Amino acid sequence: MSEQVPTPTQEAGQAGYLLGRIVEEAQRAQGLPPREQAEALAQLIQPYTGWALREAVVECRGQGMTWATLAPDLGLTQAQLSRQVRANGPVVALAPFYGPGSRNADGQTLLQLAATNLCRRTLLLADQAPDAPAARRLHFAVMAMAQAQAGGRDALLLRTIEEVLRLADETEQDGERAADDEPERPVWQAVAELRTAYRREQQHVAVAAAMPSQSTAGEGA
Repeated sequence: MSEQVPTPTQEAGQAGYLLGRIVEEAQRAQGLPPREQAEALAQLIQPYTGWALREAVVECRGQGMTWATLAPDLGLTQAQLSRQVRANGPVVALAPFYGPGSRNADGQTLLQLAATNLCRRTLLLADQAPDAPAARRLHFAVMAMAQAQAGGRDALLLRTIEEVLRLADETEQDGERAADDEPERPVWQAVAELRTAYRREQQHVAVAAAMPSQSTAGEGA
């Protein structure tokens, strides 16, 4: 593909513009054969997301937000986020996953991303509609899941995810699940995303949880 991803120095680095380009390229790629889809994802869509994320972070910084506020939302440490932005390159929050031993130390797996998404949506629901079934039935279990993920405890993360999914099933069986009602719909969508990711990654996470933990050097803020 001859088209090059624009950099911030080309006056094309606005987050909104790049998000629009991602949508355009994704729509175009839908009609392509698999090999060309892979090429479009690798050469255009994935790079655009990194630049868009960088520009969004720069805009947040321009509004006075601190690294400490932004970094946890992106699944990065303050040092990882600030280093990437100051290097004037794209910001990447998802590291390559080559196997259970790599542990995706600088990013999040799809399972972790799904757990993070569910946590955010549940917190929002608990604030907006604390009496909603999804908030009442899932809130504490989701917070336990978030704590397990923050602590990097794979075995505990699996158990807490299983508890969240069990409670979600129980809520549906009790006839309380309002999947099509606002403001609960985003939570139940996030639960479905978590269930799919759990089914895909359960075995890999379980293997990693059984491995001896490896200490990694921490980075300063």
